[in-house]
Amino acid sequence: MKRMRYFFGKISLFLILLVAGGSFFITSCKKEKPLPPEPSVEEKARDELYKIMQDWYLWYDKMPEVNPKDFKNPQELLDTLMYKPLDKWSFIADKSLFESYFQAGEYLGFGYGYSYDENGDIFITFVFKDSPLYPDGVRRGWKITAIDGHAITPYEDIQPLMGDNQAGVTKTLTFQKPDQTSTSFTVTKDTIKINAVLVQDTLHLGSRIVGHLVFQTFVQTANAELDSVFRYFQSVGVNDLIVDLRYNGGGSMDVAVKLASLIAGTSQNGKNFISLKHNDKRKDQDVDLNFTNETYALSLDRAVFITSRGSASASEAVINGLRPYMNVSLIGDNTYGKPVGMHSWIYADYVFVPVSFRLVNASGQGDYFDGLPADDFAPDGLQYAFSDRNEPRLHDAIEYIETGVYPNPGQKKSLTIIPQWKGIQAEIGAL
Repeated sequence: MKRMRYFFGKISLFLILLVAGGSFFITSCKKEKPLPPEPSVEEKARDELYKIMQDWYLWYDKMPEVNPKDFKNPQELLDTLMYKPLDKWSFIADKSLFESYFQAGEYLGFGYGYSYDENGDIFITFVFKDSPLYPDGVRRGWKITAIDGHAITPYEDIQPLMGDNQAGVTKTLTFQKPDQTSTSFTVTKDTIKINAVLVQDTLHLGSRIVGHLVFQTFVQTANAELDSVFRYFQSVGVNDLIVDLRYNGGGSMDVAVKLASLIAGTSQNGKNFISLKHNDKRKDQDVDLNFTNETYALSLDRAVFITSRGSASASEAVINGLRPYMNVSLIGDNTYGKPVGMHSWIYADYVFVPVSFRLVNASGQGDYFDGLPADDFAPDGLQYAFSDRNEPRLHDAIEYIETGVYPNPGQKKSLTIIPQWKGIQAEIGAL
């Protein structure tokens, strides 16, 4: 909408008075009315966000009535408008960081994930190959004991200790290695290229060849990685599959469709995978995402997923979307519980990412705000490599494939203790 401007021109009244011996002029001017100040970029962004929230937000009818001009910036406004009983995910991101992650598969950090064991000790869960820690030999199962000489206490939030989110930040990390020896490395924060596939291998269980994939995030660059993995699985005759999503916080739905299609096979091509359901103002935007024809699809009749309370969003969509078409098993722990998704809007250097739609499978199943329930419960074997058959979750997945029986069935208290990530960091799941 164009903003109207009103210009108040100067009006001069010239009164000429003739006076004996001479003359003079008296000029009377109507004072110019000042223009209102130009709104700042933050104020314009705030107003734009307000319009988007009123129109697209899934819970727009639950928002409080506010005057957006009472808020200094879009973040303050979003914090107030969010429907807190359900919405833990709407966020605002920096444009360059957002595009780097989702499109280029990059982010600024040190390139590692971490989690807590039952004693509150912090263990490395994975290390990206582009991380400065990777050539130093740091791997899953190493325990972080100190940062810049500060001894880590049980369950301590180490994110504030890792410095500002800018390139060049340097930290010295002290580790206890699996052999109980100690070592330290000084590393610098920089742009990290994400390898979404952390592990790909095969397990030979009797006459069965089981593909094993550890998949960490749904970014666009993962498409080529998935093609490579499933081309290999297809070439060796994989007839069972274990997909480890325990640290996968989500990402692009396009990539989720691809992974699901590679698992479901060409027989499901064109069928409904997941439907996006918007609010009543935006029903015209509802859409069915269908399985696609993938060259390296496996056409399986079952899939086993290793999950945790860190498995969220697109990870849950893959599992829920496959359920109407095949036998799906969850090993490890209940998932996080995010049955909704977001569109994104760019304004200046801001990216607005409010919850915009529900995710529902072909059987109409959705709204799993408490998470998708696990069929088998096993702790996260932080001290074990992903492919170690003694790792509790992989062990139970293998036993189920071999016997058809879950070793540890039944509802249990959550066995996963994960860091509290926010915004894009929740998708990346790494420092």
